[in-house]
Amino acid sequence: MADIEELLTDTPVRLAPAAAIRARGDRRRNRRRTAAAVVAVAAAGAMGLGVWAGLVLPEGSGGGTEVASAGPNPFMSDGVVQNPDPSELPGNEALHWKSVDPATDDPVETAPLPQVGLDSACGPGFGEAEKPEQQFTSLYKGENNARARYRVSQYATRAAADRAVKDLDTALADCGVERTGGEPDGTYTGAARSTAAQLVVTVRSWGTWVAVQETQAPPARLDD
Repeated sequence: MADIEELLTDTPVRLAPAAAIRARGDRRRNRRRTAAAVVAVAAAGAMGLGVWAGLVLPEGSGGGTEVASAGPNPFMSDGVVQNPDPSELPGNEALHWKSVDPATDDPVETAPLPQVGLDSACGPGFGEAEKPEQQFTSLYKGENNARARYRVSQYATRAAADRAVKDLDTALADCGVERTGGEPDGTYTGAARSTAAQLVVTVRSWGTWVAVQETQAPPARLDD
């Protein structure tokens, strides 16, 4: 190896071969790159943590059903629960729906979910289900003894509202009314097993709120 004089100290210094010097330089550059990569990953992790820490999911969020809780409450406007006008109910052209004061009607008609069916068409069947924090009930009567009901219920938690919808689904199946579309919200149609009353039930939910509309006609008459 070549010798040179260290100009400042007069101390002889022995230089390594060129290949060894290049190898050392490569190792230093690799170490610097590795350190920079570690810093970048750590910074990215810190930024990511900040993003996730600031992301607050809506209460009771979960799965596709949370889509139903997006936007304003569809059942309440300016603090007032919106009940359908009689003219908005299905078949109004023929049935001429009219509102009925719930206070003067059978208490069963204002019972909470999962009771279903009017005039005890499906039996009482509401058991020990969790009661809503508040419920708003509208009752209607139409031609030929047709009945209708609209209930808007608010539950303490999203889980309680989900259970109410599931219990209602079971009660409808027990009554003989089958889902024809939608899940978990949906439409049900059929004849009550015990009375043969014709029911059409629609279920909608939003967060802790559940709205159920029922229209019911007497059993279909068969021609002699």
